[in-house]
Amino acid sequence: MPAGSTGTPAATGIPDPSYKDIIYNFRHLNENELSDIFPDKYKYGYFCTTFYVDTRKYMKYLTKQLTDKQVMFIKKKINSLTEFIGVYDIVINCLGFGAREVCHDTKIRPIRGQMIRVHAPWIKHFYYTDDNCYLIPNVDSLCLGGTRQLDNENVQVDSNDKDGIWKRCLRLCPSLAQAEILWDWAGLRPNREPVRLEIEIYQNDIKKLSVVHNYGHGGNGISLSWGCACDATKLFSKLYHEHESEMQTRSKL
Repeated sequence: MPAGSTGTPAATGIPDPSYKDIIYNFRHLNENELSDIFPDKYKYGYFCTTFYVDTRKYMKYLTKQLTDKQVMFIKKKINSLTEFIGVYDIVINCLGFGAREVCHDTKIRPIRGQMIRVHAPWIKHFYYTDDNCYLIPNVDSLCLGGTRQLDNENVQVDSNDKDGIWKRCLRLCPSLAQAEILWDWAGLRPNREPVRLEIEIYQNDIKKLSVVHNYGHGGNGISLSWGCACDATKLFSKLYHEHESEMQTRSKL
């Protein structure tokens, strides 16, 4: 698909997810399937079909959608959202981890993730177990993971984590021993509890700035992106109509 998304079936060893009613083909695995798929004695598992997104392709796709509509991208370092007072009327803040410094938000915390990319085209399903072990086929590689390390800000690949990921995935799928390792990756997920999706008003003596905050989605950024974007748009629309009403009132004075 042009956005780098596709559907793949999955087998997993964790309890029913909250999203069971919105994914495709959800069903419980029977005992024979559990023993055939998983090396350990899992008591519970399910099969489903869902979507994955190759973010490298997807972000390029979204960027092109915007540039085709003449949206401008400006690369700039800011220290505070107050810098936009008098420049813009409304700002949607999607700073992610950067909100910790710019917004002085102490609730936002990093969750470190690490994964391995390999070439293993014979693996067609994705797998996920309750010890954060996963195999996810992408368009041209297989993603092996992972880690969820709260407050760890190391963005370098850790050899111990790499070994742990490899051993867990190899135990789950022994055929990975034949896979070609392509590259490793480590990065930070901007986590906040709860996700910040709300309006905040910044003001000086003369003007005000309305901000719609939309950040802190942790490792679920892509999954939550469209739903949160719709909610953020509703907040933006509310502010926009309020601003238009204020301008009309002033013009009559």
